[in-house]
Amino acid sequence: MRNLLPLRSALAPTTTVAAFAATAAVTAGFVTAFAAPVAVTAAPAVKLVAADAETNVAAVATDGTTIRYEGLSVRIPAAGEGVQAAAQSTSGDLSITVSRSADGSVVVKTDKHEHSVAQAASASTSRANSAKTCTDSAYQLAGWKLPSFTWYYNPAGTPAALSGTASSAITTATNALSTACGQRALGLATTNGGQTTAVPQVGTTGNCIGNDGRNVIGWVAGNGKWLGMTCTYYKTVNGNKTVTGTDTALNTQYKFFTSTANCSGAYDLQSVVLHERGHSLGLNHVDQTAHASAVMTPALSACSVGKRTLGLGDFQGLVAMYGTK
Repeated sequence: MRNLLPLRSALAPTTTVAAFAATAAVTAGFVTAFAAPVAVTAAPAVKLVAADAETNVAAVATDGTTIRYEGLSVRIPAAGEGVQAAAQSTSGDLSITVSRSADGSVVVKTDKHEHSVAQAASASTSRANSAKTCTDSAYQLAGWKLPSFTWYYNPAGTPAALSGTASSAITTATNALSTACGQRALGLATTNGGQTTAVPQVGTTGNCIGNDGRNVIGWVAGNGKWLGMTCTYYKTVNGNKTVTGTDTALNTQYKFFTSTANCSGAYDLQSVVLHERGHSLGLNHVDQTAHASAVMTPALSACSVGKRTLGLGDFQGLVAMYGTK
């Protein structure tokens, strides 16, 4: 099967969105009306450019400094820089990628997948279309690369049920990036830098709040409908997009498990982390129906541990960027 490659934006439509001017304030991602009108200083108009034919810039909103889409939000980056917010939920995946061109225009790509999955009461090791796990070579690239990948874990807020197992499960999931389906090891090494007090730069409502240059994974008491969310920042130099920081937050609003002994209504921590790591390293989603065995599909059923390892397409997408050892 042909690899899926990113769509070009040469034919993308453009639009101009003026800053919001209303008697409302945006607080934690939601609009709250004031009791009386207040003076609003208009921000400069922002020229939005759709990155591909599937992106409808009319579905995004901006106040001149921030781009918002379906509950996700990112600050508009400086020229030559970009950011992606990618959220994995119980009903699908959602992402927005925003970059700024040298001429000041803001390029936006949106990606939304919804699905319906059953809530299981007992663990299952089955994998959808498992026979294709090591034969389906499809992948989708985000367009950036990590120069290296040293990551840190902040255990603050770890759910009590996972206090003794979360760290090892996250490490195992990250190490699963290194190989798949008997292939040679990935050329990019993943290094566990140990624990840190630095927090993942992911807000509770599904917003990317900054880039401290460290690759941190940790727990956030989110109020959005997302299991895990990754914010990835990059710079474009001589046409190459290089990641400068990528953080992942795991939402304690939901129940996770590491042992299949008791998983009722919970989600496999390893599977969630491996999917989010794929985003950090530069993988985007592939079609759920055509490539159901891939880790980078949107669907993740409760109690399923079938996606603790990469499929062939997931791995070949990484190899296309990082090569093998």
